[in-house]
Amino acid sequence: MIYKDSNNHIPTATKILKVNHAGEFGAVCIYRAQIWVCTIFNRKMLPVLNDFIVDERRHLQVFDEEISRRNGVRCKSYYFCGLGGYFLGFVSSLLGTQGIKSCTFAVEHTVVSHLKEQLKYLKQVDDVHAFEAVSSILADEESHRDYGSEGLESTRLVKFLSYVVKGVTTGVIKFGMR
Repeated sequence: MIYKDSNNHIPTATKILKVNHAGEFGAVCIYRAQIWVCTIFNRKMLPVLNDFIVDERRHLQVFDEEISRRNGVRCKSYYFCGLGGYFLGFVSSLLGTQGIKSCTFAVEHTVVSHLKEQLKYLKQVDDVHAFEAVSSILADEESHRDYGSEGLESTRLVKFLSYVVKGVTTGVIKFGMR
């Protein structure tokens, strides 16, 4: 997605922060659901999922603080991201380690791509605070993406899940940027 100046009263940088905030809430919900299911069925995944949720909660806080500094409100897709996150986390974890890795890779691959485009835009418009907020999470998201790709099998189910997750993630971002 190419980011450009907003044609309404909400600046693009603020929209980016709001969408990222909603996305981080969705990520927290994905990991909450995965942790819940893995507590029962796949305990070996708990250490990495617990590490990832700590990162995502910090990211959520980073964007919450920057939105608050701008006297902003949550993105319209905030609760949709949460509900969708729980659903994705629940379904992917029922598919086992490959489902979890596929979901993680698909979400984070899409997110990393958008973050890099956001950074280009924010640098161009010289919004230092938004740039710092976005850049502060990029390395974590790349690390999550890379973990998701490690040992990921190329089965039809994994490909289908990745396709759906990437599409939904991109759609939510586009919806939030309107």
